[in-house]
Amino acid sequence: MITDSPLEASPPAARWPAIARVEPLSALGTIDLSPYTAILVDADLSSTATIDRLKKSLLALERTIPRYFLVAEGRRVEIVQANVLGAHATETRPLTADGLERLLSRTARQSLEEMLDSSSAAVAQAASRALGTAFEALRTNTGLDSASVAEASDTIVDSVGTDGLGQWLDTVRAHHQGTYQHCLLVTGVLTNFAQKVGMSSADISKLTTAGLLHDIGKATIPVAILEKPGKLTPAEFAQIARHPLEGYDYLKAHANLSTDILAAVRSHHEYLDGSGYPDGLVASQIGDLTRIVTICDIYGALSERRAYKPAMSPPQALAILEDMSAAGKLEPALVRALRGAVEAR
Repeated sequence: MITDSPLEASPPAARWPAIARVEPLSALGTIDLSPYTAILVDADLSSTATIDRLKKSLLALERTIPRYFLVAEGRRVEIVQANVLGAHATETRPLTADGLERLLSRTARQSLEEMLDSSSAAVAQAASRALGTAFEALRTNTGLDSASVAEASDTIVDSVGTDGLGQWLDTVRAHHQGTYQHCLLVTGVLTNFAQKVGMSSADISKLTTAGLLHDIGKATIPVAILEKPGKLTPAEFAQIARHPLEGYDYLKAHANLSTDILAAVRSHHEYLDGSGYPDGLVASQIGDLTRIVTICDIYGALSERRAYKPAMSPPQALAILEDMSAAGKLEPALVRALRGAVEAR
């Protein structure tokens, strides 16, 4: 464990036998972390000095060494920074016996050897870091690192094309949580769709970039609302409903993206019958790329595994999309194309 708390305040190894050693944050740079099989960080991730110190040590490590982070409940900045630093998982502090068991079970479910064997795991982790950087840029109203987003997009295209959609979805579900999991799932579904229907490389790049960034506007929404298991209140839904505009406004000001990508970010919750948000567009006002992102976004959401719901099977998710198509909300031809792409995976 690496901690910025006084060592006497940290969970002693006698109480947590799985924690072999507790190191002070100040010792980073003078100790060798490479022999450890996993690293647990309990430090103030809202501190720039702390982040700089952790970056130098953690980002130099092999990605096969799992690193876990303790975060303050509801502190989005800490969750974002943990992902930027390559978190395999996070737990709320203070660490409990149950929380430690959850972290250890994640390591047991996927051994280091399995992580080495899965190129998609490394790609997903790198893409997650790019997402973390992008979300933090919106939160701080600073420039987007377009190069890292483009690199993540390209590597996801290669990974899905080589290993298949099923491998990508399984990897993302195993290693990622919340909004990042959703963005990575949607990007994989979009990539598979575009490849299976024979779209051009330029259009595939647009779709994957839109998939990665479509929910960037959620960067400022409290985690408690994003992860709420029950029905949202009207005020909470109003916050959620602003994320397409927040993302669009930020990207238009800070990134050199095509109008197709910007439209998909703004309008991926619009429906053909005018019942969507934020602008209540109708079919004639919604472009092809946005229609595809909308369908894959819904499929990705239905395929997610959350603490309060299991992931739907492909047939279940496709059936819901077909019902929405029959109701005039989604384009039938694109839903049929998605079914073909998913079933051909």
